[in-house]
Amino acid sequence: MKKINLVVFGKKKAFTLTELLIVVIIIAILATLALPMLVKTLEKAKIGEAISNLNLIRTGQKIYFLEYSSFVDDIDYLNIEDPNDSTARYFDYTVPSADSSDFTARAQRRDSAPNPYDTYYYDIGKDGGITSNGPLI
Repeated sequence: MKKINLVVFGKKKAFTLTELLIVVIIIAILATLALPMLVKTLEKAKIGEAISNLNLIRTGQKIYFLEYSSFVDDIDYLNIEDPNDSTARYFDYTVPSADSSDFTARAQRRDSAPNPYDTYYYDIGKDGGITSNGPLI
């Protein structure tokens, strides 16, 4: 077997190819165990983006209600930064229902999301309660 020589304090120490291969395999196993946790953490960050933008829409709706005594079903009429601009990479934001007394804003995952995340959506109403068909933070 081929040996890789290291010189430490003037003495030669060596690792065999098998020992190095075992270390690489152990690192690969640890990385495989850590990958699902990384995916969950990234998904939580994306959900955090959606919840933050839904709260922004809710605040805009409350301001609009104070001025016009009704809620609006188009985000463009709200006096807020549009959450559907180019910085919103993971969700599309809409207000599917609004009337003079209540509204619901929705963050829907974009089609580019992997399964099962592509079907998830998050809703917020005027009371601030968030409902979802997917996991919450």
